[in-house]
Amino acid sequence: MAGQEIVDVAYGEGWDPARGAVLGPISAATAAERDAAGLPYAVVLRQGGGPAAIVAHVAWECDFLGLWGYDVQGRRFVETELRRLEADRLFFAYQRAWSYRGEDMPEFAADAGRLIIELRPDGGGRQIVEPQGDKGGSLHTIADVPEERRWFPVPAFGRWQGLFTVLGFEGADGCQLRDVRDVPEGESTEPNWRPPQPMRPQRVDELFTAGARFATDEEYTVRDPIAAGTLHLPSGRLVARDPTYGACAEDAGFTATVPPGSYPVQLASAGYTAEHQGRTIVIDECTAVRVLISEQPTVTWELALLADQDERLLRDGEFYGFGVDSGTGCFVDASTAGELGQRFWDGQVGGTQMESGNGVSIVDDPATGTNLIAYPSGRGDGSYPVWIGRDADGGVTCFVADMLILHEATLSTAC
Repeated sequence: MAGQEIVDVAYGEGWDPARGAVLGPISAATAAERDAAGLPYAVVLRQGGGPAAIVAHVAWECDFLGLWGYDVQGRRFVETELRRLEADRLFFAYQRAWSYRGEDMPEFAADAGRLIIELRPDGGGRQIVEPQGDKGGSLHTIADVPEERRWFPVPAFGRWQGLFTVLGFEGADGCQLRDVRDVPEGESTEPNWRPPQPMRPQRVDELFTAGARFATDEEYTVRDPIAAGTLHLPSGRLVARDPTYGACAEDAGFTATVPPGSYPVQLASAGYTAEHQGRTIVIDECTAVRVLISEQPTVTWELALLADQDERLLRDGEFYGFGVDSGTGCFVDASTAGELGQRFWDGQVGGTQMESGNGVSIVDDPATGTNLIAYPSGRGDGSYPVWIGRDADGGVTCFVADMLILHEATLSTAC
C-alpha cells in the first residue's frame, strides 16, 4: 500500500466479511460519542470499496482494542489484541497470524501456517510457530519482540493511520483517511464481536448453602460447610498455593489485604448418587474452600491478584489462579508461606503429617503464631482461581478458592 493512497473510514457495530459490508452502520459523530463514553464500536478501513484492509474493534471501557487485518482476497490473515494499560499507551498482548499458500487457499484453512505471539508487560512472552497448521508440529520459543513493538500510542479518534503500523503494513501509516459520508443509520444491530470476557465467579455463595442443588451431568446437593480450622494471618496478606512447592511467586500474597487476625476456614462440598457394581453410592467432592473475614453480606466478587497480574490482559474465559501438582492446595500467611510449605512437604515425605479429617492438614508454627491449612484441590491437579468477596462498603468479606467443579453447572434450587 502506498503511503499517500486514500483509505475510506466507516463506522458501525462490526464488519460482515461474507457480504463485504459494514454491519449496523453508524455515523462518525455517533462513533465519536461512543469512543468518548468508552462504549464499543467498530472502525473499517478499506480502499476503493474493496475488501476491508483493517477492522478495528474498540471498547475503551474495557481498555481493549482488537484488530483484524484482511488480504486482497478478503481473508483474515492477522488478529491482534492490544490493552490500554496506561492512559496514553497500548500494550501489544496477543497476535495470531495465518500464512496462506496461494490465492485459492480458504480463510483459516486447517493446513495454513500459523504464528501465535503472547506477550507480558515485564518483557517476557512466548511464540508458537505451526508451519502446517493442524497438519504438522509446532515450535514453542520465547517471543523475541523488541520493546518498541510492544507498546503503541492510544490513537485519537479519527486518527487511525497508526493501526497500519501495529499490523506491520509497510508505508501505510501516512495514507490519507476519508470518512464515508451519508451513512444510513437505521435500527440498532447486534454486533458480531465483543471484548474479551475473562472468567467470572458463578454462584459462589450457593457453594456454601446447604441444600442448594446444581445440575451438571450429575445432580449435586450442597452439604453443610465443613469447619477446617482457624487461619492465623499476622501480616494480613493471604497466600494460596500448592503446599508442596518450594519458593514460588504466590508467596508474596494477594494485593488485597485484611486486618491482621485469625479467621475461620470452611470447606464446601457437594454430593451426588451413582451406580457402581449394582449398588447406589454417594460421592462427595470438595468444591471450594473459603477464609471468612467478616459476617457482612457479600455484594460483589472479584478475582484475587498478585502484584504482577493485570486482569485487563486476560482473554476469553481466562483467569489467574494458583497451580496445583500434588492434589492439595493451602492457605497460609505470606510471612511464613515458604517455611511452612517446606514443613508440610517434609511431613508428607516422612509420613508424619497427619490429616485432621476431610482431607485437611494443619501445620502450626508456635514461634510465629502462624499456621498453614492444607485442603484437597477438588478433583486433583490444575489451576484454581481465588475470588474475593466484598461488602457494600468495599470491605473484604471472604476469600474463596474455587475448585471449578460446579462453575459451569446450572443452579437448580437454593435453600
